[in-house]
Amino acid sequence: MFVASQTVKRPRGAQRKSAVSGAKSHSLTPLRRWLNRSLLIFGTALVSAGLYRGALAVGGHQVEILSILGNVTHIDPQAIQLRLAPRITAGFFSADLGDLRRELESLPWVYQVNTRKRWPAEIEVHLVEQRPLARWGDKGYLNHEAQFFQVAHEAMYEHLPLLSGPEGTQADLMRRYQVLADMLEPDGLAVHAISLDELGQVFVDVDEGPQLVLGASDMAQRIRRFRQIWKLAPMGTAIARVDLRYEHGAAVSFSDTKLVVRSTDDGRQG
Repeated sequence: MFVASQTVKRPRGAQRKSAVSGAKSHSLTPLRRWLNRSLLIFGTALVSAGLYRGALAVGGHQVEILSILGNVTHIDPQAIQLRLAPRITAGFFSADLGDLRRELESLPWVYQVNTRKRWPAEIEVHLVEQRPLARWGDKGYLNHEAQFFQVAHEAMYEHLPLLSGPEGTQADLMRRYQVLADMLEPDGLAVHAISLDELGQVFVDVDEGPQLVLGASDMAQRIRRFRQIWKLAPMGTAIARVDLRYEHGAAVSFSDTKLVVRSTDDGRQG
């Protein structure tokens, strides 16, 4: 069996049109690539310029409000604003809050500083002022954590107990003061001053009362002994000094006589 094959011939015009179309498509490809690259470069440049201008705008965003908050007596909020003003000129986002805190915490009456940024252009500074609980010599005060801060003494704090001793003994003397105050309070007595010498001996000035010499040990026991002596003293007797460094007694000095010794043992304990 024979199969007949037939060859279909395209018209000459159609072949020529197809060839021209292919040549045009081939010639447009480099042009399209060039246009695509140009558009990509142009678009990238626009985005970069926009980001740069945005960064300049953000970086130059200035602080418009500096709020100083807190219940303070010895700190002037206006002086704080003047002190911080040079540190926020770089702008809202560039302002270093840690630097602001360190600057203010170096001031003697400042105990704690909290800072934060509030959008769109405010920096808020919250101050906690030192709270003096005792005078430390003539140099400054001790706060509620027995930390020393150096400021000039003020008349409004003259009622605070006066503590003094070698450097590094602040916390120990504050603890001793609290113990003594609790022990003397039932007899209506208050501690005016406590001092500690280089040998570790404690001296206590009772408010409107005598000076107590407690030595370097057994403080609680010696205070109990003093309370017994105080209760036995005749009404109106002015006791000036009580030396309690005896094992079983004390040496009592009166303001109108030289010395009276009440002791069952003259051996000193120190």
